Order: sequence, then C-alpha cells, then structure tokens
Amino acid sequence: MNKRKLIIILSGLAIIAFSFFSMSFLSGMKKDPPKSIPEEIVRFVKAAPINYASLETKIKVGGRLLSKSEIVISAEVSGKILTGQIDFKRGEVFKEGDLLIKIYDKEAELNLKSRKSTFLNKVASSLPEFKTSFPDQYEKWSAFLVNINIENDLPSLPDLNSSQVKVFVSTRNILSEYYSIKGDELRLKKYNIYAPFNGAITEVNMQVGAIANPGAVLGRIINTEDLEMEVPMEINDAKWIRVGEAVTVYNEDGTEKWQGKLIRKSQDVDVNTQSINVYVSLQSISSKQLYKGQYLVAEFKGIKLNNVMEIQRSAVFNSNEVFVIKDNRLSKAEIVIKKINERTLFFNGLDEGIEIVIEPLVNARENTKVEIIK
Repeated sequence: MNKRKLIIILSGLAIIAFSFFSMSFLSGMKKDPPKSIPEEIVRFVKAAPINYASLETKIKVGGRLLSKSEIVISAEVSGKILTGQIDFKRGEVFKEGDLLIKIYDKEAELNLKSRKSTFLNKVASSLPEFKTSFPDQYEKWSAFLVNINIENDLPSLPDLNSSQVKVFVSTRNILSEYYSIKGDELRLKKYNIYAPFNGAITEVNMQVGAIANPGAVLGRIINTEDLEMEVPMEINDAKWIRVGEAVTVYNEDGTEKWQGKLIRKSQDVDVNTQSINVYVSLQSISSKQLYKGQYLVAEFKGIKLNNVMEIQRSAVFNSNEVFVIKDNRLSKAEIVIKKINERTLFFNGLDEGIEIVIEPLVNARENTKVEIIK
C-alpha cells in the first residue's frame, strides 16, 4: 500500500472517531424532559344522604277478570229442544229466572197426570177401610184426597204416627206410588232450564230443534254481575295483604275505578313465575260495565314500613349491594331490603347521613373519585 492511500484511510477513521465522541458528549449534556403525571378522572354521580322514616307504600298489580259462576248446561232428560224466553245464542244476555231452554215435555206431563189419577183412585178406595179400621185417621186422609189435583204437585202425606196405619198404606202400595210420583214431578221440572243468575251465554252446543239426550252438553253461561279478578302476585308482596281488606281496581288506562274486596289467596306457587294468585271480588254495574277477560289493575291499601328509605331498584346490584361515598370515593356497602316494588325498594341497614348513590353506575369501581350531583 502506498503512502497516499494510507493517509486517506487514517484520515477517514479519525473523522469517524471524532464524530462519534462529539455526539456522545453532546447527548450527555442534554437534560431529560420532566415526566407528566396522568390527571385522575373525577366521576359525577347522583347521591343523597341516607335518611330513614316511616313510609307508606301501595301494591299495584294487573290481572284478568273472571266470572265467579260459570256453568255448563247439560240435559237431564231427553226430548226436542224448544225456544225458551230468550234466543239460546252466544252473547245473549238474560235475567235470573228467565227460561233459557225448554225441552218438549207433553208426553211426560200426560203420563204423570195418568199416574196421579190412578193414585187418586187408590186413595179413594182405601177411605172406607180407614173409616172402619182407623176412624181417628179418616179425616186426615179424606182431606188429603180432597187436596189432590192432577194439575199440581201432590200434597204432603198425612203423618204416619201409627205402625198399623204404616202397614196398611204400605200393603196398598200407597207409599211406594206416592214417592214414585213425587220423583216424576221433580223429573218433569227438568224439562225447563231456568237462569240461576243474571248473565250471558258464552257457548252454544245444541240449537233449537235438536234432540237432547240425558248428559248432552247444551251450552255454557256465566254470571256477568258477580265477578272476581285473578291477580298473580310476587310472594314477597302477597305476605303484606289480608283477606277481607278493601281493594281499589282501575281499568288499564286509569280512567275508571271500582271498589272490590280481597276474598282469597291461593296456597300454591306457580312454578314458572314464582307467584301466587289472589282474588278480588267485584260487582259490575250498568254505568261502568265489566267484562270477563278484561285486564285491570288492582291497588292494595297502604303498607306502613318503619325506619326505611326508598331508592330506585336500578341503583342496587348483586341483590343487596349499593355504592356509598366515603372521602369523595366510591365504596361498596350491603343494605337490608325490607320491601321491593316494581321500580323502587325500601331498605335500611346503613348509618344515616352516609351519601348513597341513587342511580345505576356502568363500569364503576371502588375507590373511584367522584363528585356529587345533588
């Protein structure tokens, strides 16, 4: 290697070395910038101081209206169905005592009159023996005979206070025939079916002109005045109400109301809803008509709770935990729940004066710094 090339190489290495040491020296003289501390985020929450008092609450629950009396009408005799006092059609209304259905009964009526006539003759033929053998009984049996009218039901039998008279009327088949006719009289009444209450026809299975047989289902009727409301209620609410207490019932939009009474509480729990049914008695009136199947809202009277505070249910998490504020930071606390309503609940178990968060907090953590919105 010649001298010129050597000088060039050494000069280059010297320049590189000088540059490296200069940069190191200058970087050592530069001061590090100060590190910034992240500012703590403050969360704004709605809170209120705990203040216990004696409070009154009401239970409002919706339910459907049922008829207290819903009867299936069945035929007990056979015959052709005739028109009664009303048209036996679905939706037809009736009054108590109206003839709903009449079954052709002329044949049965004539047969009964024939049997009464035979019985009349049998009693008449026995009177002479009554007069000779039982003179003290003659007047009673004679009067019984006079009172027999084949158009009406048989009168009551004279008192059979003598064993000899009993034997006599039994051997003449007077007793057996009498009671057999009384049975036919009851059977004849079954050809006419009368309304047992004010109501309406909800189902018709056989029309006028059809032939009914014993046991045939003719239709279904309901009582439209004496009604009851079936209310499914949570177990925790049901324990506060008592049978016999007054209940105010509203229609769905709250424009009309009725006064009812709690008449019974079921003793079994619905496995699907974990509720029990309670029943409220109601009376339908012409000015404010009620209908079976109608949805109503029942308001049960005030329930007094002592030493409690009311907050929104949404402010409570994990069943019974809430956020309270201590030293301007969130802290979890457990409460004792006394009663739960649809949107609120009543509690105690914490010291009065503590600030409790009264709104639901999303992604909130303990020890978060907060500022209270009053």
